Amino acid sequence: MTTCKTKIHNIFKPIVARITSSKYNLNFITDTAYIREDGQFTFGHSILLTSKTSPQKTSKPVAYDIDNDFFKNASDGDIIQITPDGIISVLWEKRLNPHDFTLFITHQCNANCIMCPQPPKKDEYSLMDTNKKILKYLSKEPIKMIGITGGEPTLKKNDLLELTSLAYKYYPSADINLLTNGKKLSDFNYAKELALSNPNITFCVSFPSDNMDDSNEIMRTHIYVDVLKAIQNLAILRQKIELRIVILKQNYKRLLEIAQFIYRNFPFIYHIAFMGMEVTGYAFDNIDDINIEPSLYNDRLLSAVQFLHQRDMHVSVYNIPFCLVDKRMWKFVKNSISKWKQSYNLECNLCSKKSICSGIFTTTKINNFKLQPILESRFMFIIL
Repeated sequence: MTTCKTKIHNIFKPIVARITSSKYNLNFITDTAYIREDGQFTFGHSILLTSKTSPQKTSKPVAYDIDNDFFKNASDGDIIQITPDGIISVLWEKRLNPHDFTLFITHQCNANCIMCPQPPKKDEYSLMDTNKKILKYLSKEPIKMIGITGGEPTLKKNDLLELTSLAYKYYPSADINLLTNGKKLSDFNYAKELALSNPNITFCVSFPSDNMDDSNEIMRTHIYVDVLKAIQNLAILRQKIELRIVILKQNYKRLLEIAQFIYRNFPFIYHIAFMGMEVTGYAFDNIDDINIEPSLYNDRLLSAVQFLHQRDMHVSVYNIPFCLVDKRMWKFVKNSISKWKQSYNLECNLCSKKSICSGIFTTTKINNFKLQPILESRFMFIIL
């Protein structure tokens, strides 16, 4: 999510609100953040957002001296959270994501993956109220997909079950993508409760290797057996399962073997995604040990993708620009990076694939990608 640091007045707990430029708020069900550069508070709003360097005298919450870039990008209807440390987080941007949003459940995790872009930490406060407000505030929007992520969402069992149920209540036709390492879902009863809470869940399970030693090394915990059991439980419950393989130095030589293992053991899998890394967090800390150039794994990735596709399994390539993969894989490459953290290098402006390419992560702390614009010439032949 996009964040900025600002100064605050009378903010003692997290505030979640929808941005508005309307002078008055008569809808007391929704907390609103009145965005006004001159710093004048009006009736019905929960908080004032202003670029003025000092707040007006008021007992109301105020965020002030806000960077002008925030005002340039903010739109009516956006959802933000302001915390007592002065951090404004944009939880939903209507302009960028009119049809989807993400619920972040916890920073905690029961694994410790070497490529994790968001290392686990203790939750400073419950995120449940924030997530329930997001679900309620966006209930009139044309939402088609909801992501649920962390940390490891399944660690917060009661919260997760309540949120998936509420999601079905407010958005009965929206797809739910639940990102998980699968460990907790080795408990059949827990997996069953989740499955019954919302019929639209796709369980997006991390699956770094077919090999137990490699898998446990990558996730830095003994989790492999639990993941296999979780996949079996979800299959028994007839759930949609997506397996996600982040390509690393530890597993790139086994991409074809991973594909073969999935086909032979889990032919019921709904979708398989081979993924590039987001190089931040632990991924950046461990970059020398885990990074592998696309040019070195392209042949193996092509073999794995073709193997699955030829057997009618749904397979995709995520988070890797078109110019870094073999042309024969282009039809599998997806624009998979969230809009708010998607960027392109200068040379990308010449590329014919830019509009459908994922580009690179703005959060990635390296930029040594050997990007080359794809130029597709069109010739017009005139017959005289």
